[in-house]
Amino acid sequence: MEILNRSLIHRRIAVMRTVSLCMILGLVLAYGWVQLGLRSEMQHLAFSQAVKTRATPAPRGIIFDRNGNKIVDNRRALHLVIQNEDLPSDPAQIDALALSLQLEPDQLRRRIQAIRQAAGSRMLTLMDNLDDSALARAEVLRARFPFLSIEVAPRRVYLGQDLAGHALGYVGEVTPAELEKNPDRYQLGEIIGRTGFEASRNDRLRGVDGQRRILVDYLGREVAVFGLNEAKPGRSVYLTLDAGLQQTLKDALGGENGAGVVLDLRDGGILAMYSSPSYDPNIFLNRLTQEQVDKYWNNPERPMLDRVTQGRYAPGSTFKLLVALCALEKGIITPETVFHCGGHKVFYNRDFRCDATHGSVNLVQAIARSCDIYFYELGMRLDIDDIYATAAKYGLTVPTGVDLPHEAVSRVPSREWKKRVKKEKWWPGETVSVAIGQGANSLTPISLARFYAMLATKGKLLTPHLLYGILPEGSRTMEAFQPPPPKDTGLDPKIQAVLEEGLYEVVRSGTAAASAVPGVTMVGKTGTSQVTTFVDKSHYAKLAKKYKDNALFAGYAPRENPQIAFVVVAENAGFGASSAAPVAKKLVQYWFIDRLKKPLPPPSAKLPDEFAPPQPQEGGEEP
Repeated sequence: MEILNRSLIHRRIAVMRTVSLCMILGLVLAYGWVQLGLRSEMQHLAFSQAVKTRATPAPRGIIFDRNGNKIVDNRRALHLVIQNEDLPSDPAQIDALALSLQLEPDQLRRRIQAIRQAAGSRMLTLMDNLDDSALARAEVLRARFPFLSIEVAPRRVYLGQDLAGHALGYVGEVTPAELEKNPDRYQLGEIIGRTGFEASRNDRLRGVDGQRRILVDYLGREVAVFGLNEAKPGRSVYLTLDAGLQQTLKDALGGENGAGVVLDLRDGGILAMYSSPSYDPNIFLNRLTQEQVDKYWNNPERPMLDRVTQGRYAPGSTFKLLVALCALEKGIITPETVFHCGGHKVFYNRDFRCDATHGSVNLVQAIARSCDIYFYELGMRLDIDDIYATAAKYGLTVPTGVDLPHEAVSRVPSREWKKRVKKEKWWPGETVSVAIGQGANSLTPISLARFYAMLATKGKLLTPHLLYGILPEGSRTMEAFQPPPPKDTGLDPKIQAVLEEGLYEVVRSGTAAASAVPGVTMVGKTGTSQVTTFVDKSHYAKLAKKYKDNALFAGYAPRENPQIAFVVVAENAGFGASSAAPVAKKLVQYWFIDRLKKPLPPPSAKLPDEFAPPQPQEGGEEP
């Protein structure tokens, strides 16, 4: 019995040994197959889990003013994101993440789906511009949701706050609609210019994204860099703006709503443009609160409207120069033609008033004293289509071509316009109102400024622009931007001389005499355009501010070899002589006296040094 049991035990041990050897052999063969047969496949799988490709967003180009003052820059910012390859698909996980971020789950799901479907998209940004407290919160979220990561990206910063908000514009993430319209131009998640110069010159300012290949641990944290393709920054640009003149314009307008623009008469460069109320573009780099939405988008004062290029105003008496130009070219009057102003006169059975009783005046005197009766008389003798044709000839009926988006087109009425828009015929009495810049007239400040620049340059139509030059990478010599050549309108020099004499008398002895700048022969025209009708001056004095007249002043300086042309509009501020002309005076004072006390230098392709060497004092020794 003992022998049988011992034999059984030996057999069982032999079977177990055989089974064990087979199992060991099987494991060795399987391990060998994995190590040798599947080596490349398993290596690729492990590598793909540990090595990630990350986009490196390119910084946008820096923006300087014409003198090298930095007005838009970039800074380093941290964002909480989900990389494209880490997008979650579990609905419960997405809902939990949305709840943690205080987002609508459906909205987050749509954003994740859009990123997943978009070709070449960057990443999904959940929290941007993290400060210390937000960064701590983001780290807590990462511990719970390992697919989250924190990335470094450039962030725009506008150094002048609201100094040039409308001119510069702001940036934001590309929308699905824009991506659908331009699938080969943008990537989902890309930051692009939304308004202003940032939008119109986006292709110059945007850079080319880079890539880096990184090794991550099991928590998704970066532990090493395998490869790096540096991002290529956007091109830095110089604007025609002069920061000092821009600040002067802003300060001079004060709390009044309105607009101002100053043009360089050499090439049409915009030396200053300000729309009030303005806005700080930095506000739009973050998600807006409802209070901010109401302040900027639902505000009846329309702070987001660029009044320089999109605001349209009745030009008032600043339009009289075009009417005079039309009458002189048509031979309706000569410079010596005299009309009598008795303070009011009846035209087409309606009593038209003038602000004063000027007596008998010729054209120059009528311009200088802003006599409405004189120009009512011209309106009686001119056809509305003649006025429109003159406006078209001198550029007032088409866009100026300024390099800013969504420019509005000025409106000078015609028979065709009224029939097309109003479905009515034109009445001769309407031309009388148009002749003093009222009625259906509606001009943008930049369009009016170009017209006065045309008078200053004796017939040249310039193209207003903000781009001054582009700075190549690693260079201190910019590539100067060449604007379109001016168009010669064929303005008769004799007619121009008469109009200029009238503008000169406006400042020397007329309605803007109080705004003359000693030592600078400024010329220009005051304008006051009605916002509503009123019975008399006592009735006008009782009107609320929003019903007061708009004040305007348009002109150029100096009379000899003009350098700048300008337009100022102060909404509901009263008379042009008392509200707009003083603003123009401050602009001229700064530019010709306070700025450098020397003539405007010619455009240069050589940029100023960051720190100019000290200049020896007159009569002293060089330091």
